[in-house]
Amino acid sequence: MMRSGIYAVAMAALACGGAAEPERERAPTSVGAEVAEEGPAGVRRRDENEIPRTAKPWGEMDGDERGRFMGEAVVPYMRALFREYDEERYARFNCASCHGPNASERAYAMPSPELMALHPSGSDEQRAMVEAHPRMVQFMFQHVVPAMRTMIGEREFDPATGEGFSCYFCHPRAE
Repeated sequence: MMRSGIYAVAMAALACGGAAEPERERAPTSVGAEVAEEGPAGVRRRDENEIPRTAKPWGEMDGDERGRFMGEAVVPYMRALFREYDEERYARFNCASCHGPNASERAYAMPSPELMALHPSGSDEQRAMVEAHPRMVQFMFQHVVPAMRTMIGEREFDPATGEGFSCYFCHPRAE
């Protein structure tokens, strides 16, 4: 079922952004720092130049331009990345993998209600998820989040200001 794959992705996203208190944002860094150079679970580290980028800022693109970029660059890149992580689980990676099965009805708006709501970094709930799924957290934190941030030209999350790209661009916040 689509939700199980999305659930696994969502759990990994707990490693980034969203704490109410800035000092708690630093916790995920230690997760990423423990991974060997070849990356978590055998996922090859990509060179910065391998990551596709938009021709103009994401915020200046219209819906058609965004759709083309997502279809021609983001989906193929992420499909390869997720399949390298788990070929079987992500064999059918596509737009719905992140946007959900009713994405077109929602005009592909994010965050996606189909993705698991994430708890703030440093919370007991977030720590429990990171502990239960360290491989996925490392994959998301070291590969997916930086690639997506780069592809759409967003700044890295700044815990001091609470601004920049975080997991909450794609995942809803837990209540």
